Amino acid sequence: MSEKIRNPLAQALGIVLQNIRDKMGGLSSNEVANRLGLAASHYRMIEAGSAILQPSRAVKVIQTFDRIEYVPLCQIIVAVQIIDSVKDSIDDMRTISEVLSEAVPPMAPLFKGLRKILNTVAAKQTVDITKKLTSEGVVKELETFLTTEPVLLTGNQISDFMTPTFQYPITGQLYSKIGNILQGVAPFYLDTVLQLVENLKGITPRVTAEELARWESSHKNRITHIIGVIRNPDILFDVEKFDYGFLWQDTFQKMVIIHREQPEPKEIAVKDKIIESLKRKFETERIRYERELKSIDRIISSKFDVKYARQSRDKIDKILTYRNTQMNNLWLYIMVNGYVVPFIDNAAADSAEDHLYGSSLTYDETCEKLAQIKELCADAGCTI
Repeated sequence: MSEKIRNPLAQALGIVLQNIRDKMGGLSSNEVANRLGLAASHYRMIEAGSAILQPSRAVKVIQTFDRIEYVPLCQIIVAVQIIDSVKDSIDDMRTISEVLSEAVPPMAPLFKGLRKILNTVAAKQTVDITKKLTSEGVVKELETFLTTEPVLLTGNQISDFMTPTFQYPITGQLYSKIGNILQGVAPFYLDTVLQLVENLKGITPRVTAEELARWESSHKNRITHIIGVIRNPDILFDVEKFDYGFLWQDTFQKMVIIHREQPEPKEIAVKDKIIESLKRKFETERIRYERELKSIDRIISSKFDVKYARQSRDKIDKILTYRNTQMNNLWLYIMVNGYVVPFIDNAAADSAEDHLYGSSLTYDETCEKLAQIKELCADAGCTI
């Protein structure tokens, strides 16, 4: 073709950077440019898709945009440069996108949408490419790719070794997989590795409320689901302490809470009271929570579910039993790569800070609780 077009992947990257910047409290383009060591006009051209982000800026990008992962960013920067080298030909761009999809399978959904846009351009249809990148899902796929921590193991390795996952709570070949991984370790280090694992087996992974909060904060972009099995729902009503911010994370899909007791007064609807409390909180800081306030009804409807398990109290008691001690809450965090991270604690609405006790679970305990929770979810009619 004789008419040049702008690199559509570079345009999509610019939109994603702008979207993430907006979600960071309206960080200005001038401030981002300063952090990246670029002229303000140059950075604005990158967001517009008129200039290419150079690999030398990759480290500063992930330091500036804490949601973006380093490896996916580098892969995208290289892909942008490859496509830019053939942007005078739509046919060549289409071919390159297919090759890149095969080379990096997680990129396939992204390039599938990109090829639809190339087909539109090839047909000489008059369209706003920027809007098309959004409507065809290219921007969403690119943002998901950039903000998802890459999985370094194959699918089979994840299923056999890194379980428990919510889908597969029991591993099949745990120890043989550990042996396969250790084959790449120099024998000089093997005794140290094995001794470390042996020592960790005897340590109870106690977690304080502050440690759990820090863990949640550092992993908030890598959590897709939270399942809570709790004794009393009163703990959910303190929206200052209980973090519902997960619901507004793009990577987060659903929070399901199953409770044993009814709140007081009994006629209260747990979900309605939570919505009311959240709206009141957002209204007091409307500027800070403008996005959340506008979307709260839609987000709560699609991503939040509360179930009263009246007929399953015995099952909940069993789930909340931790080493012969009755606890009050069990939380399952399902990560983007399928792994499950559990925490169990004795927190209650009126409990003092110095009486709080929480712990993560061992591998075998996690498998056991997962099987019990899957059964409870089925009884309560919860869809995960």
